[in-house]
Amino acid sequence: MKKITVILILVIISLFVFANNLMALEMSVSDNQITKIEENLFEIEFGGESYLVEDYYSFQNKIQFGSKPLVALSIAGGGARAIANVGVIKALVENDIPFDFITGTSMGTIVSSLYGSGLSLAQIEDIVTDTPFANLFNFGGGALLNSRKANEFMELVAPQKQLENFLIPTAQLSFDLKAGKKYLATTGKVSDVLQAAYAIPGYFPIHSRNDRYFIDAGVLEVSPAKSASLLGADFVLATFVPKEEGRYQNYDSAFQSANRFIEIMQEQYSGQVLDRYADFLITIDVGKFTFMDFNYGSRLVEIGYEETMKRMPELKKALAAAEISLRKTKKRDYYDIDSILRDLEFDRLIVEEKGINPLIYYGSDFSPFSQNLFRSPLNKFQFGAEIYRNNLKLSILGFDSWEDGYTAFLRYKKLTDKLDLNFKYGNDYDSKTDSDYEFELIYFANRFNLAAGYGRRKDNEYFIFGTEFRYLGNKFQWQTENDIFYSASSANHFDILTSQQINYDFTPDWSIGSKLVYNSSDFIESPLIYKGQKLNGNIDLQASLNFNYNYNLQLPLELLNFLQLTDVGGYLFVDYYSDHDWTEEGLAVGPAFNTRLYLLGLKPIEVDLFVAHDFEIKDQRYGLNFSYMF
Repeated sequence: MKKITVILILVIISLFVFANNLMALEMSVSDNQITKIEENLFEIEFGGESYLVEDYYSFQNKIQFGSKPLVALSIAGGGARAIANVGVIKALVENDIPFDFITGTSMGTIVSSLYGSGLSLAQIEDIVTDTPFANLFNFGGGALLNSRKANEFMELVAPQKQLENFLIPTAQLSFDLKAGKKYLATTGKVSDVLQAAYAIPGYFPIHSRNDRYFIDAGVLEVSPAKSASLLGADFVLATFVPKEEGRYQNYDSAFQSANRFIEIMQEQYSGQVLDRYADFLITIDVGKFTFMDFNYGSRLVEIGYEETMKRMPELKKALAAAEISLRKTKKRDYYDIDSILRDLEFDRLIVEEKGINPLIYYGSDFSPFSQNLFRSPLNKFQFGAEIYRNNLKLSILGFDSWEDGYTAFLRYKKLTDKLDLNFKYGNDYDSKTDSDYEFELIYFANRFNLAAGYGRRKDNEYFIFGTEFRYLGNKFQWQTENDIFYSASSANHFDILTSQQINYDFTPDWSIGSKLVYNSSDFIESPLIYKGQKLNGNIDLQASLNFNYNYNLQLPLELLNFLQLTDVGGYLFVDYYSDHDWTEEGLAVGPAFNTRLYLLGLKPIEVDLFVAHDFEIKDQRYGLNFSYMF
């Protein structure tokens, strides 16, 4: 009898709690007009406009618990400037500021996806500050920049790959072109949701899914505070990343006028949304940082943190007035993403797509037979094309008008999780020698790569064994690439080509570095690092010692609306070379100036200007190394 009584009491309590939650849900829903238009897709009239919301009731069940006021964090977009939101979240978590769910839009969806899926802030900060974003975006693919690889990368590093399974309930805002309505995604793959949220026509590809076409909704709601209110937030904590006022003095170009028109619309619509729906607004002053300044990730995080800390007393006071208690955030697990970062570094991320990209190189030799650590200067264009489909990639490259020959490079990525298959072919149109080729299997480990294969160059057939090793510490960096060529015709005969680079940072600006290239063969060309007299490609020993100064600009200098200057530097160098018998050698010294320009904030253009005094020829050599890879 006692057991039955206890069970009845528990049932009554459960029904009471369920009824209260259902009433709360019905009350929040009754304020809006809700129409089911598809399975798990609802149209909701809210604040004078219609939203399309995925799986609305399931999302409500995740966030409607207890009787406490619901706090939503609304994360704004702004291109690369949205990285500042990482600093905002860092400050909020350190000060026990609670939020029960997240809404994001535009590039803010990247930050909200990384944090909402369960990554720790330390790992997110590492990703947005250390990731080589140039490796994530390619030109082409239906727009100026193809962002498929970026989306796949974010999905790979996210602990939860589906939006509906996030540690913190998260809704991402985009705009449905076909319906002409704002669209709130609460389900789906991270990669799909991200592309829909920041697809800017002409810039990033428009995303299509289930006969719907999605673009960035940032012009209408740059910080999705209204979306958070629609979903039931009692207190909306919103971020806002404004653009610099008066960036242009005139608007006589198509780019400047179109950009200004979009800014005006964004200010008008988003300003109204924030005024009405944001209970507390954190405005992050990112000054002159631009949409594509991904190389300033650490500085943007710092600015977001500092701006939030300035407002922290006001925020805590506002939360107390709303009877919202502070709440500690549970410590998050550490996820091993090192293998994903290495896959990105060595272009091993698999993107399910196919296409053709043009290849244009200038300033350095990008032949597939060259080593990767150092590339010889080459003051001529290399043209070609890259054909790719999922794991497979074929690149064909020729010099200028292809009159000097061509090379081809076939690569199968991820034959296994850590194994790639490469095949290289070169034809210089010389009938006296057979064509060059090389077949390799490459094994990728945590800090090193191993390669083994068979090949032929200049009629010399050989077995090849290669290693690459990289240690990139805070102050000390060491990179090495080594190839051993074991003759297939002469027993016990082998040659070595080794390249070494060591650098030590005394301060963030000053460092000392050394380079070394040794080549014992007469059929393998060395990468040239000597800046004095021009050498042939079979020199035995080259060494260089550099005293470097590099200054990172606090703000990027924008040139011609599409180039960003991020750092300037100079160095003094001492270069040396010698042949195998030490009968021919040379020494060159001089100053050099170098800098790096980024096309659209992503693709680097290396510029190296030097003056070298060569003691052997007793003359000066002036050089300008200009390297660009399209």
